[in-house]
Amino acid sequence: MHYKIQPILLFLAYTVLANHNLNAQSLVEQTQVIPGELPDPSIIEVDGTYYASGTSGDWAPIYPIYTSIDLKNWELLGHVFQEAPEWTMSSFWAPELYYKDGTFYCYYTARAKDGISKIGVATTKDISKGFEDKGVIIEWGNEAIDAFVYEDRGTPYITWKAYGLEPSKPVTLLGSKLSDDGLSLVGEEFVTITADDTAFEENMIEGQCIVKRNGYLYMIYSGNGCCGPQCNYQVGVARAKSMEGPWEKTPNNPLIIGNSSWKCPGHGTVIHTKDKWYYLYHAYNTKGFPTLGRAAVFSEMYWDESIGWPYFKVEEKTSDKDRLVKNLTDNFDHAPLNKFWRKNLLATDFDIELTNGELKLTETHPDPNNKTGAVLCVIPDDSDFEFSIKVKNTNQALKGLVFYTTKDKSLGLGIKGEKLLLWKIADGTYEEMASVALKNAGDVWLKAKVTNSKKIDFSYQIANENWKSLNALEGDNLVWWSSGMKVGIQIKKDDISGDTEGKFDDFSIKY
Repeated sequence: MHYKIQPILLFLAYTVLANHNLNAQSLVEQTQVIPGELPDPSIIEVDGTYYASGTSGDWAPIYPIYTSIDLKNWELLGHVFQEAPEWTMSSFWAPELYYKDGTFYCYYTARAKDGISKIGVATTKDISKGFEDKGVIIEWGNEAIDAFVYEDRGTPYITWKAYGLEPSKPVTLLGSKLSDDGLSLVGEEFVTITADDTAFEENMIEGQCIVKRNGYLYMIYSGNGCCGPQCNYQVGVARAKSMEGPWEKTPNNPLIIGNSSWKCPGHGTVIHTKDKWYYLYHAYNTKGFPTLGRAAVFSEMYWDESIGWPYFKVEEKTSDKDRLVKNLTDNFDHAPLNKFWRKNLLATDFDIELTNGELKLTETHPDPNNKTGAVLCVIPDDSDFEFSIKVKNTNQALKGLVFYTTKDKSLGLGIKGEKLLLWKIADGTYEEMASVALKNAGDVWLKAKVTNSKKIDFSYQIANENWKSLNALEGDNLVWWSSGMKVGIQIKKDDISGDTEGKFDDFSIKY
């Protein structure tokens, strides 16, 4: 793609309701604090300012960075990368932020061009301006993911998950010393904990973080399946006197399990304020599960002084099920493109042009194996919403609004020639669900109303006419194990005419 989605001085501020006060004892022990989808969240504090990031999957810009001074109100500051680092291909997971001596580090997981997930590292002196990639720091068999860095008694260490794709070995959280500059491993690796076959872990552990209290190191980690319809993620803890162990798991595991508001909690980071401990982690909201993906939620962590182990008070009655939402609009009346738009790294490439209050989206490298085409999307904040777009040109390319999970799992409403088409792609198979003839229609408004992230009612409007309803569809093809559904605009080349562009205006998403 020749056009870069650049940072602009537009911060998206989100305020948690008053009953989410994290500085006072409250009945609410589990609440969302950053809107939208943000799996595997990481959080650090530097000079009184908090920074958080999380998984971006196959979407760019890569790894959003949020900032806050009170842990309640968060702004989107920027991203770690605008474009994918040269060695990577996809699957940008679990960015772990770290700060030392004036330098910010991001230890991140990505799939390399050989198809194997590895851990890379990037650095910056100014976190608002993005990071410079320093390349791969950990390659380990068939997979190395979920880095976490902790300095103990002046020595920096890094831990990571290993053997998740090797059935002959137990899943293990390994550790190693880090070089002083944080860019390479030092010495031999060591084992911290291994997965067992209890109902809590089910032979899978990952997503660890480490804190220290009263002479013990505490590793908060997650067990069981993280994602998708069959997930059963839960949170546990182990402790040791030193990084190299031995580590012991508490008999009280798991510490956090799913409830009727938030399902499959886990993979986060503990942050210590002046007098309190908090855990930022992800979970699925049960409304619309699992289509929307995992959100960043927050819980206070307490300590049982009699036994020296942490615990949480998360249960049905202390969980706030409400999501944070913010309406979005875009009239495409200025460049660069607004910060909330996302490009899918595995979809076909495109060019963007913003002129005369409209967006022109051109598919530049059509792929015959991609029946969806090029997509430009946003992350929906809730399972009930309405979004619309105006299509401004008539040609043979298919162009319109889209619901997108992967190129093989999508559906949309678009204009192709003088036809309005409702279409669906399930497991790579394209199916036309409805069509309406349009004669000299000019501009056409397209709308989708979503209920529980599954039922989708479509309608359209031609200038000076009333809205007309089309078929309703079930978005049963939009579930994907690792990430949630996105919505936005789409363009697909017509092979006969060669048409590749669509023109759009008046985008909105309302909750």
